[in-house]
Amino acid sequence: MRLSKLYGKQIYDTRGYYIGYVDEVLIEIDKGAGRILALGLPGEKVGIPYERVTAIGDIILIEAKKD
Repeated sequence: MRLSKLYGKQIYDTRGYYIGYVDEVLIEIDKGAGRILALGLPGEKVGIPYERVTAIGDIILIEAKKD
């Protein structure tokens, strides 16, 4: 998938909560792999480790934080 297709996608966790949308994707050039999805939230940006991504389709689904 092209990185440009990720921008603006909504992100939900596995509990069904809306988290935000993709504003940036940070990659490791030497590994060529996505590492962080940066969410655009009002007034701030929050990073989500790519390892938490469980599915990418019309939305991006990430593993919910464990309580």
